Amino acid sequence: MRENRYFSHTYEESRAGFREKLGEVRKYWPDAGLETYHIGSREDDNTTDIIAADALEESKDLIIITTGEHGVEGFAGSAFLQLFIEEYLPRINHKTTGIRLVHAVNPWGMRNFRRVTESNIDLNRNYIEDWGEFTGSVEQKYTREKELFVPAEPLENIKSCKEELHARLNEAFSTEELAEFKDTPSGQHEYKTGVFYGGKDWDEPARELKTRYFNWVRDYDHPMHLDIHSGGGPKDELTIIFNEADRRSEARLQEDLSYSNVMKSSTEDIYGDSNLYLQKALQEEFPDKKTMVCLFEFGTIGESVDDLIFCTRTMINENGLYFQGARKEEVREEVNRDFARLFNPSKEEWRKQVINKGREGLEAVLRSENIRI
Repeated sequence: MRENRYFSHTYEESRAGFREKLGEVRKYWPDAGLETYHIGSREDDNTTDIIAADALEESKDLIIITTGEHGVEGFAGSAFLQLFIEEYLPRINHKTTGIRLVHAVNPWGMRNFRRVTESNIDLNRNYIEDWGEFTGSVEQKYTREKELFVPAEPLENIKSCKEELHARLNEAFSTEELAEFKDTPSGQHEYKTGVFYGGKDWDEPARELKTRYFNWVRDYDHPMHLDIHSGGGPKDELTIIFNEADRRSEARLQEDLSYSNVMKSSTEDIYGDSNLYLQKALQEEFPDKKTMVCLFEFGTIGESVDDLIFCTRTMINENGLYFQGARKEEVREEVNRDFARLFNPSKEEWRKQVINKGREGLEAVLRSENIRI
């Protein structure tokens, strides 16, 4: 199927394909460049790669696309970058528009097919404004069933493990709580080997990105940031999510985009959300700029109670597998298959909708922001 060509099997393959796109970008911006920086040791060769090009005449609009904040989700993000380069770069005004295309914010996670960083940190819970004043948090839902979320021993028989975990999650949490675990987990900042860990200080990938971010937007009137994710939201749909720093109501956003799956998230009980942090920081430092930050979420799993339990159960088992291992290879293989199904499905139907829905979402956002396409 044609859409399969957008998707890579490994981090290395994806990175190589992205780097090759620099030549295509230079058709429109001859001075476009590739910035590469390492996360972790240089020997491990885990890099974040950025194709950067500035407006040829007047710095009005800047399009930022970030991918792979949750490492394994970077495969959908890489496909989205390729789609954008091939189909949308020729259609925007290069004289007044610049780009920053970011491949693999969390390269270790993408290379190792994990969602978190090498420090087990969920980067989308790591953007704390002042770590010196932050005392840490453990969400109540997490605390009351802590033994479910912090691995203590190797995984045994996968069938009985799944059945027992399914029953415990079904008994311990309401449908609403399970839905939050699937789409907007609150996170915790205490248990380093636990699920949804947000860290105790800036993790290297977050620190490196935010250091560059504000320099990118400094000279532009209108910075737009699209952050690409997979896993949350309705199955086989694209949900475009804005944060509370956007001053428009959800109804107004839906009207502006003329797109059905648009929502505005509430993060009052969530610490360290990256998009909220970045947009608020932009508004504070550059109050005269028109800023827009949104998250593209390509859904993989349904919304039934069993589906919601599958999501949390899979997150718990994958984390347990990483820290405690499994007694049998077939257990490892099944946990990894479930995890891929949750964040990086190989089904052609899902990949097709990433490309098709990606087009629809891109056009909705660019149109609403008055970018010529």
